[in-house]
Amino acid sequence: GTVDKFQGQEAPIAIYSMATSTADEAPRGMEFLYSLHRLNVATSRARCVAAIVACLSLLTPDCRTPEQMRLANPFCRFLELAEAIPTEP
Repeated sequence: GTVDKFQGQEAPIAIYSMATSTADEAPRGMEFLYSLHRLNVATSRARCVAAIVACLSLLTPDCRTPEQMRLANPFCRFLELAEAIPTEP
């Protein structure tokens, strides 16, 4: 289901697809693409694994205004923390 329909539910694996090549091409804009609420709902509902599927260009947002920086910052911070988790014992 979609992030919006998944509110309040859990699953063993949650896959969050960003489904666009660049923030400029996102039909609903950066506000929707980097929404902290949507990211939180999508990733916090996974019991075991939360995976984000995105074009590499979305992992380094091209912010041109302070508002865009505010929108992209939580997503970038999430990526920093996710990369810090060791993948092997």
